[in-house]
Amino acid sequence: MNTKDPDRIPVYILAGGRSSRFGADKARAVVNGKPLICLITQAVFQYAQTVCVIADTPNKYADLGLRTVVDVHPGQGPLGGLKTALLDCSKSSWLLMLSCDLIQIRPDWVLALLRLRADDQVCIAFRPGGLWQPLLALYHTDVLPVVQRRLSEGHLRMQDLLNQVHALEAPLPENWPSVLQANTPEALNHARF
Repeated sequence: MNTKDPDRIPVYILAGGRSSRFGADKARAVVNGKPLICLITQAVFQYAQTVCVIADTPNKYADLGLRTVVDVHPGQGPLGGLKTALLDCSKSSWLLMLSCDLIQIRPDWVLALLRLRADDQVCIAFRPGGLWQPLLALYHTDVLPVVQRRLSEGHLRMQDLLNQVHALEAPLPENWPSVLQANTPEALNHARF
């Protein structure tokens, strides 16, 4: 285990969904006077080499100062977004994948993931209640062939991907919230900030 402070890594935020249950672009939902995607960026900034958004259109978040990469597999859910991020992250390295609707994220959670990196791993994630949290997770670019194969076969479930690659389960932080993501405006309104 690496106990020193880790190097910064590329961070990718998935914002390519339709936000159908939310009714508007979740990433732009205003919380404490700022778009949610900006709060997420601030929470991980100290560990970010770069921050990039995976979205459905180019320059979608340029007005917020965020580089956008267009999803190479639109409509294929988070797995397509992960492939986009892995392709964009050109060299052999780790990346942090986040969802744009994370209403609670702490820098110490990112540090906990980063400290678990090892040469024999391709994915590190939390697993609250027995279900992986694939959109607050580290992925190594070596996982790309598995992601490509699953996409070509139509196997899009992120839970299944993490099980297949034997993701390393990170210890759940003591301050883990009961609600991590906001899929509806009501969930966002009930979150504590």
